[in-house]
Amino acid sequence: MLDSDVMRNSVEWRQALPQDAETWVSVTRQSADQLHFEMEEAQIERYRSEPPKKQAQRYLLWQGERPVGRLRFYVAEDEEEKTAVLDGFVLLFDAGGSVAAQVVAEAQVRAAALGVRYIKATYPAAYTASFAAANFRELRRRTVMVASTQLTMPLFPLPASLRVREITQGDVEQLGILLQRAYAGGPDNVHADLGEWRAEARAIQEGAFGPFMPECCFVVEHSLDRFHLAGAVLVHLERGVPRIRHMVVAPAFRHIGLGQYLGVRCIRRLREMDYATVLLNITLNIPAVNLYHRLGFIEAGPTYIEAERILTR
Repeated sequence: MLDSDVMRNSVEWRQALPQDAETWVSVTRQSADQLHFEMEEAQIERYRSEPPKKQAQRYLLWQGERPVGRLRFYVAEDEEEKTAVLDGFVLLFDAGGSVAAQVVAEAQVRAAALGVRYIKATYPAAYTASFAAANFRELRRRTVMVASTQLTMPLFPLPASLRVREITQGDVEQLGILLQRAYAGGPDNVHADLGEWRAEARAIQEGAFGPFMPECCFVVEHSLDRFHLAGAVLVHLERGVPRIRHMVVAPAFRHIGLGQYLGVRCIRRLREMDYATVLLNITLNIPAVNLYHRLGFIEAGPTYIEAERILTR
């Protein structure tokens, strides 16, 4: 006979269906790991409007008849080797310490059944012990930073050989090169090759991550090099709030104030467009954190861990 306590405390993954919108959003809003930038009704509408492919990734976590968390689980199609992905993982504050461990174990079982070799996971730092115990290797720690657009920092002039202009659709190729060069060797170098960086630049401009905001996106050119950009800032809307997706400077042009210039120029333009707030996701313990603090950004959300695990065959 099965132990009744075991049955009561076990966690079941159930596919989140279109009619589960209110439950999904309720769990999201009750968790300790969310920033609420939009009304509950807007979250429910966004849930219902997702395409079927993304709907199929959603799972609610249940203990008996009580929802205690939610996550997304799917196989990534853009990886060189078949990879399972677990993200969007949150739990209710009182879900219990064993829930995270059960979720990690179930994810590994599902990944093995799908024949994948890698699992990538994104999860709140509060669940670090459960993932570490399952031999997940931490890749980077990220958090949300928020700033007011009422910025008083002056806009210092750049060297005369640098020209700043608004971004255009024709900048995709050079943006890919810039992103690859800017992130090379660091924790944010998340793409395998130049083609993937160009694909991300194109996806941003096409609105894949949220409506693109070209009016406040700028690129920097040098008069002696028309083939490579010196810097850029890319912004899109995320749930109605402007988000700086990338603000990068090529290695050769660092330490001359270019990053600060781009930040001030971008935030000033957002203020002119009547946006009161701007946010970004930042990897912790990198030099750029200090720049964002100078621009008025403060940490405003939980810390998330990105990690991976290689499954044995």
